[in-house]
Amino acid sequence: MAIQLGEGAVLEGYDALKAADVSSLEGMFSSYLLEEFDRTGEMAFGNPVAGYLSTFLFRYEGEDAGFLSMDTSRYSVEVIYMKEEFRGRGLATLALTEFNRHCPQTLALKTPLSPGGEALAARLGLDLADNTPAEAAKNEIVLQSILQSIRTGCPHGAKKTGDPRKPCKRCYRRGLRRYASVVIGKHAQAKRMLAGP
Repeated sequence: MAIQLGEGAVLEGYDALKAADVSSLEGMFSSYLLEEFDRTGEMAFGNPVAGYLSTFLFRYEGEDAGFLSMDTSRYSVEVIYMKEEFRGRGLATLALTEFNRHCPQTLALKTPLSPGGEALAARLGLDLADNTPAEAAKNEIVLQSILQSIRTGCPHGAKKTGDPRKPCKRCYRRGLRRYASVVIGKHAQAKRMLAGP
């Protein structure tokens, strides 16, 4: 499935069976996590892929420019991310306007949002959707698991942070990249298994 957004801009369905799509999404999800960590000092919530999500890749003049993950049962955007060099071109606005036009209710963006996401939602008149209690609980479990993994693997601890319970930024960033790789890789592997030989 492809949606033409404008000249040279298209939104295409993510294909977990294509190595190029998997690699691109993994890199962009990693960048999303790292940017949000740099901005907030914490891990960002939201999944790029899951059984309940439809995921799309922004392509601009043949280059992967970002991704969008949509929870179609709740008419909400789980995550939307544009690579820095493609921001300011209106691609996210075009995509969200197109989806909102075909939605039976006002499209929502899942919280928490970055300042850019908040501005985008306000400008387009989109609703905000909180995570369901089940999603929030799952996010907390995942977050604690990742933090424990990072803490366990951080040899720098108190030397860099002054707090032995808190991993250093370098190890936290490495842990987020590893998490992005695992999430995208597991999803792709499951899709390959379902597709069969």
